[in-house]
Amino acid sequence: MSYDFHGSWEKLTGHNSPLYSLGLCSILQAYAMNYWRKLGAPPEKLLMGFPTYGRTFRLLKASKNGLQAEAVGPASPGKYTKQSGFLAYYEVCSFLQRATKHWIDFQYVPYAYKGKEWVGYDDAVSFSHKVRPWSFLVPAYSFLLALMRLLSV
Repeated sequence: MSYDFHGSWEKLTGHNSPLYSLGLCSILQAYAMNYWRKLGAPPEKLLMGFPTYGRTFRLLKASKNGLQAEAVGPASPGKYTKQSGFLAYYEVCSFLQRATKHWIDFQYVPYAYKGKEWVGYDDAVSFSHKVRPWSFLVPAYSFLLALMRLLSV
């Protein structure tokens, strides 16, 4: 499984399917795929799941709305799925029309918020990063890319 790494069962916002982290956490897609390869699984038999939904959080404070912001449970249920903490992709698309969108550089995934509601989701850009052949080779590569961006190198 390479999704549902984070969700409203936690006290801080987190993306449900981050490709990488900055070493703070090993719960991420690249780690999971490399783990199975190190155990001897043939790479051609490994399949990475791509979630076509979003995991939501209700923020403690609307002004604290980034990654790792304090959360107090799931956001409102979707109009059609009617499930708290989860939005189908078409519900994410509706949410995005009225939300502020952000990109998590070092995880290669987007999130959005509106008021006290926060959703982590995938899009065409994040999927394109996840299908690159190098995406699982060296998680440290992600750290170096993020560091270079921060330093504007």
